[in-house]
Amino acid sequence: MKNHFKKSRLAVALTALSLLSTVGTAQATVFEIDFKTSGAFSGTAPASPGPNTVFATAIFDDHGGSGSVTLTMNVLNNLSSGAYVNDWYFNVSSAPLGGITFVSGVQATANPTPVENGSNAFKADGTGGYFEFAFHVKPSNPGELGQGHTSVYALTGAGITANSFNSVSVPGPGGGYLSALHVQGYGNSVWIAGTQGDPGGSGAQIPEPATLALIGLGLFGVAATRRRRA
Repeated sequence: MKNHFKKSRLAVALTALSLLSTVGTAQATVFEIDFKTSGAFSGTAPASPGPNTVFATAIFDDHGGSGSVTLTMNVLNNLSSGAYVNDWYFNVSSAPLGGITFVSGVQATANPTPVENGSNAFKADGTGGYFEFAFHVKPSNPGELGQGHTSVYALTGAGITANSFNSVSVPGPGGGYLSALHVQGYGNSVWIAGTQGDPGGSGAQIPEPATLALIGLGLFGVAATRRRRA
């Protein structure tokens, strides 16, 4: 009976570990775009933060699947006091998107069209180029996308993943920009281009909870088997 129990434990451990190869593909891919004032291409950049400091991020997370991606737009606390982002432009490799749905945080509600969705249809100021979708936030309180504020949207489209948003505007210098945002409210106005960020390794694959659970189960079974053999 004891031998049967040992074999059962070992079988569970081996089965759990073998399943890891099949769930390894169920991993979330994250793509991040960072914004620094050094990316200004039209207008006057705010004095704070410095040109090499990230003041805003846009993070795309596909949660290990395709067809649906969460976009989180963050404005950090280091942006000049009184400044806010009121326009944010993005690209996607397969435009237009199937849907753009507000989730949480500050919602784009500026008139006449708070959320735009097309294909190389929306022009950022100056040399910014044409983008596929854009968000327009009211330039007044309440509703400003300012210091410490976040705006989260769910993006849907056939087969899209986080990496689908690693795409550039057209036309534009050097082939275009990944993204562009408009900052105002500090006495001036500026358009700033984003660059690829590093969310623990840009485009990094992050194990999903199911994968982590199977790892734990497999290691537990192996440990239990070894204790009984000792």
